[in-house]
Order: sequence, then structure tokens, then C-alpha cells
Amino acid sequence: MQKTSVILLSLLLSINIFSQDLSSEIKKLLKQFPSTSDYSIFIYDATEEDTIYAHHVTQPMIPASNTKLFTTAAAFNYLGEEAAITTRIITDAFFIDNGTIDGNIFIKGFGDPTFSYSQLEKMVKALADSGLKIVTGDIIGDDSFFDNIYTRDDWILDEKANVNLPPVSALVIDRNELNVKVSAKGKTGTPLAVEVRNDFGFTEIINSAKVTSSRKAPRFNLTIDDEKIKLEVTGGLKKRNYPLYYSVYVDNPPLFAAVLLKKTLQKYGIVVNGRAATGLSPIPATELASNSISLVDLIKIINKNSDNFKAECLFKLVGADYSDKQGNSFYATQAVLTMIDEMGIYEAGTEVVDGSGISRFNFVTTAAVVDLLKHIYFNESLFEVFKSTLSVSGKDGTLEKRLNHGGLRGNFFGKTGTLRGVTALSGFLQTSSGKDLIVSIIIKYDKKGGRFYKNIEDSIVELVYKL
Repeated sequence: MQKTSVILLSLLLSINIFSQDLSSEIKKLLKQFPSTSDYSIFIYDATEEDTIYAHHVTQPMIPASNTKLFTTAAAFNYLGEEAAITTRIITDAFFIDNGTIDGNIFIKGFGDPTFSYSQLEKMVKALADSGLKIVTGDIIGDDSFFDNIYTRDDWILDEKANVNLPPVSALVIDRNELNVKVSAKGKTGTPLAVEVRNDFGFTEIINSAKVTSSRKAPRFNLTIDDEKIKLEVTGGLKKRNYPLYYSVYVDNPPLFAAVLLKKTLQKYGIVVNGRAATGLSPIPATELASNSISLVDLIKIINKNSDNFKAECLFKLVGADYSDKQGNSFYATQAVLTMIDEMGIYEAGTEVVDGSGISRFNFVTTAAVVDLLKHIYFNESLFEVFKSTLSVSGKDGTLEKRLNHGGLRGNFFGKTGTLRGVTALSGFLQTSSGKDLIVSIIIKYDKKGGRFYKNIEDSIVELVYKL
């Protein structure tokens, strides 16, 4: 039987004394909407535990990146506020004898989507500085902490995402992609100028692409083996005065990491007798080096900048912790739904299929969003931490250029959401009189542009700020 949340009972039984005046002002704004628009709005006074304004709060809506509120709340719920996400270099050798590791070296990822080549290089430098000279075995990449279903289209039935993401893997280096700069300034028929911006010094470029007089696009084929990373560029690009930039995704993240580690060890003068490969790291093992990011810092990146790739990695990380098995979308979805149930959040109409919100198969209600934020608000140990991960009006993230005038600047901590035909805005607002409000607005539209609806979202927040 569906539970009715505390917040929804408040909605049904009590209306704030300010609601009539506010309601009429909000309705004036909403009259600007085309008749084909659909919207859900819930404004809740957390100070008084009272409803300020409500419209269709139990109607399932596509939340866009407001989905990240549930993903990041679940991460704090399961992993804890003090958690850190680590990438480790380990060995199956019992000891290092005279600078020699008589065994294999493994690089294992535990879901840090921010891990970069520069951090890997620092780890290798530390090994070289410690006296490591020879590795007799292989260099092995291990991303088994997550499943190897790297693309969302493969784990969401009938999904055709309008946002492509790099491979979602437990082992990530530079987002599992090569950043390629292509210039077509030369004469027609001359080779394109191709540069891999995060080259690491190990990428072999084979370029047969030409400057053309007609509109074309270069094609990229990335291959990785034991000894090299090879990028083949074919096709062409119309002559132009400015470069274009492309992301070329790695299709085998653990092998990519193993090759980079092997090449970097060699760069620092460490002899590697074995090959680069993929496999499972041993238990137990000896840690040689590690790099971590705190969960709080990762969630700040995800929520403030609405980073979809990092949100999907965090989603699988939640699934790994929840299941105590392997990070995948099924366990992650179950984790979020279990959290919703255990917190007593209004759950009717909620469907979660990803961690970022770029799927149109996600559905939530503003009742659920406000319930979630209310639970966070009344959790003394979590509230300030979670609020610090949200974009701040007029100051940073996706709200840097919104709600940036008067007293509103710095007083709304929120999460935006944008998809084709969808906009959302939810978060915490401190009013001019010192009240703490929780706001959730989700709009679906098929006429006018997104900026029109975002302006109305902002105008609603401006109205309630004056309470």
C-alpha cells in the first residue's frame, strides 16, 4: 500500500496564511504559459512546516537533472559524509627487493570519475622516487568494481539518449576519452591538422583526413593494445578559419589505464618486462600508491555543474555499496528506491533509471523532491554539507547567472534541470524575512524556448523570497 508522506499530509491539511496572495501572483505568471504546457510546483515553508503553494504536486514529471538530487542524496545515505573514492596501484608481490617487484602491478578503480593522467603520473613518480626500478610481471587494469556495461543505451531499455557520455567505468582516466583538436585552415586537399590535447606523449596519430571544399566530418578510430594507443583519422573537413574539437571515447577503459600506467612507468625509467592487460586484482594485495577524492568534493562537482558523466559513475558507486557486490544500474536503482521508501518520501509515480537525469524515462513528483529536501533539511549532520554541494544563486554553477540581483544573490541553493522541452528548479531558499523555504518547480513544454520558462521559474522564486 502506498504511504502518504508527512509533507503530503501537511499539504492536504494545512495552507499557509500567505498562500492566497502568493497564489494569485503566481497565477498571473503562469497565465503566460501556452495551453500545451504542463507544470508542477511545490513551495514548502520548512521553518513553519507548512505549505505555501502547491499545484499538481503528485503528478509524475520528467525531472531532468533534478534526478541528481536523488543520486547524490543516496550517495550520502549509503556511503556516509566522510567517504572517499579511490584509485589504487597495487601488486601481488609480497615485497620489493632491491627495487624489483617480482610480480604484477594492478591499477584498480573504485569509481572516481575525476581521476586524471596527471594524478597517475604523480603516483608513478612517487614509485620511481621510492627506488622502484624493475617490474617482472604484467601491468593490469581492473575495473571490476562496476560492471562492464559502459553505455547508458545498453542498460536502459529502448533508450536513445540525446546526450552521449564517455564509458561509465569504475576505472577512469581523463573521462575515458581523448580530446582531439582538428584544424582545416590549409588548402583544399591538404591534410587536416590533428592534435590530441591530452596526448600523454603516447598516442600515435595516423591521419589521412583532408581539407575539403564541401561539408564533411572527420572519422576517428581509436585502438589500444599492449604497446600503444593509436588514433586513425580519415574523411575530411570543410576549410574553415577556426578549429573544431571532438571527444573520442575509449571502448576498453581498463586496458587504456593499463597501457598508460605501463608507458608512464617506462617514462620514469622503470623497466617493465610484462605486457599491459586487463584482469582482476588479487586479494590480499600490497598497495603501492593511491589517489582519492572525498565524496563531498565529488558531489559538489556533480550538483553545482550538473556533470552527467560523473553522476552516472556515482550512480553505479551507490549500487556497489548498496549491493556489496558490483556497481550496476539495477542495484543503483534499487538503492535509490529503497532510500525513498525508508525515508518515507512520497513515492507514487517515481521511476528512476539513471543517475544523471538525461533519460526521459525518469519520473518524479515535486512532492517527492520536496519530501527529499525536507528530510535533508531536518538532518542536522547532513543539511549544511548537502547544501554546500548545490549551486548558489548569482555565485556559482548552473545558477551563477540566475537569481543574481538584490537579496536573492547567495540565498537560493538549488539544482537546475534541462532537457529538450523540460526545465526544473529545486532547492532551499532563505527569504528576506529569514524563513527557510523548499522550492520545487518542474515544467514540460512544447512551445517557446527554455529561457522563457526559466525566467518564470526565477520570477516565482523572487515572489516567494519576499515572504
